[in-house]
Amino acid sequence: MSQGPLDTIPKTNYPPLLTKANYQSTKQLINQVLNEDQEYVSWKLNQLRNGGPNSVSSELLQSVPHQGNRNFHKKNRKIMKKRSTTKIPGLPSNLTFVADLYREKMEAEATEIENSLQENGEHEIPYDEQFKLLVTSLDTDQTNRFEVFHRTALNKSQVKKLAGTVINQSVNENIRVFLQAIGKVFAGEIIEQALAVKEKWLVSLMLREFDNKKEIAKRLKKFLKKLTKLVSNYEEEDPLNYSANTSNNSSVDEEEEDTYFDDEEEYMTEIKKANALLRSTENTPELKQQLIAQYNLLVKQFNNLDVSVEKYTASPLLPEHIREAWRLHRLQSETIPAASWRTQGGASGTMFR
Repeated sequence: MSQGPLDTIPKTNYPPLLTKANYQSTKQLINQVLNEDQEYVSWKLNQLRNGGPNSVSSELLQSVPHQGNRNFHKKNRKIMKKRSTTKIPGLPSNLTFVADLYREKMEAEATEIENSLQENGEHEIPYDEQFKLLVTSLDTDQTNRFEVFHRTALNKSQVKKLAGTVINQSVNENIRVFLQAIGKVFAGEIIEQALAVKEKWLVSLMLREFDNKKEIAKRLKKFLKKLTKLVSNYEEEDPLNYSANTSNNSSVDEEEEDTYFDDEEEYMTEIKKANALLRSTENTPELKQQLIAQYNLLVKQFNNLDVSVEKYTASPLLPEHIREAWRLHRLQSETIPAASWRTQGGASGTMFR
């Protein structure tokens, strides 16, 4: 037995377990696990696109009348199909962008504040009132981050030393304070970008794990069907009737060979061995034992694969995250020369090195 949704097959006294009912129930369990993982993956991707259910983006999108309306999207698809294929298709006139909704919301709030000030005979909000309004508008997570950022400061001596090294002269106290404040803001922007990079890397890890889990699930069904046919002479009468009630097509050909890439030698050896077992037409105890060993190995791999990335949420930032954030920051700030200019001077790249 193994810890997880699937159980291994014992190497002794296994014939009573390999029945048609066990095959069908195991397929149903595998499909159920994949469906639950698919729901989690879809939710995570939607959260990455919209920033989560409680984000400003989701709140603004929910305010759009046609958002999530199937009839609206069907109507748009019909309109796009009617357009001539010889013309370059343009964006629909009623397409909604979150940035536009956010800009409209900010303009409406600014107009409301301005009207309120005019009614009270004031021209602008005092700084203390602005700060108080900002602090009271933050949620718990934003408040904690604000307090940490407010208490954090760069090392004075290091900032002064770095400034002196760059400009080759000493700086006064006012310049040091200014550079210290600007440096803290810059470090905060890089860290924010690195956190976004980390989240995207975790989502890509989730997708790879889910793809591996689907591939292992397909191989599990083939090995289990092969074993069931050898032990109980089971022939699936009508697999389409069973798969019609499930979201995944669970019908598998137990003799279908698994594919592999030639550059993955270790994986290629494993797949070749598994394909030889699936192609075999013998019905010997040795073959059954080998099939059981392969099936149990796949069961352990299937149970160990976890698409959930919530356990990595509190993991620290890695140097790779910081480097990627710095690269993106330079691209967004347009501080990297274009490739066409970097390759001038005989295409050696030495002109702007």
